[in-house]
Amino acid sequence: MRNHNNQQKWKRRRQTSSTLLLGFVSFLIIFGIHITLTLAQEAVLPVQQTKGNNLIAQISSDDAWRQAAANNINTYRKGDLTVVVTDANGTPVPNAEVHVAMKRHAYNFGSAVDEKTLLTSSSNSDVNKYQNNIPQLFNEGVIENGLKWPQWENLESRPQAIEAVKWLRDKNLKVRGHNLVWPSWNNSPPSLQALYNNTLNQQGKAAADQVLRDRIIAHIRDEVGYLKGQINDWDVINEASDNHDFQDILGESVLVDWFKAAHEADPNAVLYINENFYDNSTHGDQYESQIQYLVNNGAPIGGIGIENHLMNGTISIPQLVSILDRLGKFNLPIKITEFDIFTSNRQTQADITRDCMTAVFGHPATNGFVMWGFWDGAQWFENGPIYDRDWTVKPSGKVYMDLVFKEWWTDVVGKTDANGEYKIRGFLGDYEVTASNNLVSKTVSTTLSRNGTKLTIGM
Repeated sequence: MRNHNNQQKWKRRRQTSSTLLLGFVSFLIIFGIHITLTLAQEAVLPVQQTKGNNLIAQISSDDAWRQAAANNINTYRKGDLTVVVTDANGTPVPNAEVHVAMKRHAYNFGSAVDEKTLLTSSSNSDVNKYQNNIPQLFNEGVIENGLKWPQWENLESRPQAIEAVKWLRDKNLKVRGHNLVWPSWNNSPPSLQALYNNTLNQQGKAAADQVLRDRIIAHIRDEVGYLKGQINDWDVINEASDNHDFQDILGESVLVDWFKAAHEADPNAVLYINENFYDNSTHGDQYESQIQYLVNNGAPIGGIGIENHLMNGTISIPQLVSILDRLGKFNLPIKITEFDIFTSNRQTQADITRDCMTAVFGHPATNGFVMWGFWDGAQWFENGPIYDRDWTVKPSGKVYMDLVFKEWWTDVVGKTDANGEYKIRGFLGDYEVTASNNLVSKTVSTTLSRNGTKLTIGM
């Protein structure tokens, strides 16, 4: 979650980043002397470090994870498709031409979207390009700010958020709801803290605590209930490691209560917890502990979100893979929910995008990769992964398009064998399959699943 109007966390991270960079100068001398020995001892290939906007990102060149990802992609992201072509009597037709054309990924590739730009009716070319690119590039969208509690509470802006959800659904995109509880006073409606303090002063702590508990539950039921059937995923809890005002008052058990309230309001929505923790080992321990607590206490948690804002510090791809392994033990789908990179070096941005996407798509525990804005003209730090402000495709944008719509895409033509069959192994998703024979063609839609699909086309 990112809010253009609330950047307190960013300021804290910037202060931390400055301290790290001061130490980095002196460390660099020692690092240069010892890097060869260190890498040899650890038996890993070197990593490339690049700096942009005073922030450090790390690119892995370890071939071991790449091979593992390639193997997993073939195993977990593909399925076997058998097309059988028959004549009007059901007799197999050999040597018929078959065109297998993928139309949509089963895997979730998405982006946060700016609801104002999304809904603007204008001949402005930027607006038109923004609106047209969303369904072309993605199969999932998340409203950047409109579904957060303060915005939802505003009855003047609420209709815009509702209309934005409808817009995404009308374009056949899945919709993520972000977020229900960002458990701090700063990220909740100001009226909430005023209500708590007034009750505390007038009726005491027990009454104030109950008012707070009831008000949060009421909000969850209101928003989830209103949007029932329209939201595929909800981030029920957002960044609880750094934001814990409510848990400090009400206890850890309220985390379970919030999930249960959301599930009661919409039993079909997949309920996520969301956190940005990979650059902080303490956060990692806290996040794992929170998930374990939810599971142990019967919370209807359905997924784990990792934000993936590459802001400060360093992260290697093997480290990212180890994090996915660590959280994979819960047997819940893991989704990268807020990917972006803070660097002015375009090639670095492209390399990190390629490696992160490959590692995530190649990990069997994941089910999606969502970036936090894709165009510099509507991205919270004006550094989206795909387009410049003038709509020039960035190197990282080309990486995204090449991976999602070329390397991980299936579009093939072939002939049926003597048994009238044409077999391929393709990426999971929705397809149109066309069979042609003797100037007669027929097109059928199908979905390829991991268990495999057998499709018969009668001519």
